Amino acid sequence: MRYRRLDLNLLVALDALLSECSVSRAADRLCLGQSAASSALGRLRVHFNDPLLVQVGRRLEPTALGLELLPKVRAALALTREVVDAPLSFDPASCDRQITLVASDYVAGVLFPALSRALARVAPGIRLSLRDMPVTRDGDVVSEALDHRRSDCVIVPQRRLNPAYPHVPLMSDRLCCIVCAQQTQFAEGLSLADYCAAEHVVREFADGQNLAMDAAHLHESGVVRRVAVAVESFVLMPEFIVETARIATVFHRQAQRFAQRYPLRIHPAPLPFPEAVQVLQWHPYQEQDPAMRWFRGLLLEQARLLDQPGG
Repeated sequence: MRYRRLDLNLLVALDALLSECSVSRAADRLCLGQSAASSALGRLRVHFNDPLLVQVGRRLEPTALGLELLPKVRAALALTREVVDAPLSFDPASCDRQITLVASDYVAGVLFPALSRALARVAPGIRLSLRDMPVTRDGDVVSEALDHRRSDCVIVPQRRLNPAYPHVPLMSDRLCCIVCAQQTQFAEGLSLADYCAAEHVVREFADGQNLAMDAAHLHESGVVRRVAVAVESFVLMPEFIVETARIATVFHRQAQRFAQRYPLRIHPAPLPFPEAVQVLQWHPYQEQDPAMRWFRGLLLEQARLLDQPGG
């Protein structure tokens, strides 16, 4: 490659020649024949209109221009190595970047606070932009998030996985029920008859289409709920449970967090729900991005920590 008529490969030769002050030693350093090293010196002399190395007795000495160029050439090559080796030497502590994540408010509430705290400790320059799951016409939230909304990662239930994008299982959970702790009729647990007879608080998207996993499974099982309140966010559900006889079906990790803030009782679901697996997906062009590879690893690590005591 040429820049202002200079073959940039000659900068490597210039560094070797000025450092060694010997054509033969420079040739050895460059793994070239001596004639090739001499040719490179000749081309450099023509470009700079200066001999660069001159004979002084039995040795070569750099000219004034040669002495001036040497530290600049070394700095240029050092910067070039830094650019070339960047994918191999990612430093989270010095990363300055915004990362956009798309996930349900369940994942955001359970996983992202710990993720944010970890970033504050090891990568304070990384900023998170958290977005809720998009509503799409065709149901492909992965393509919508990654291609159309230019997000960096999307976390979806396994049933919504798009196999055209790289993916890895991130976390799993189970569904359970929450009731108001003051309601004595649910003190001993929930039967299926109780579940069907009670009023329910459910999560629905803005268009009124309930895309939650529990709703899909209940529909397939032929179980009908009496929906009293539909909200767009999981985190609103406890507000409509407290001081009522209503029931909500939520993920267990989320229920545990709700019970720390509200007078709630957690019961196993009275019918078997499938395991809820959340999958992390990203765009293929980011497969080798060192920052995103590191970030995905951190996400997986934080998800694993959820399974540990106190997680």
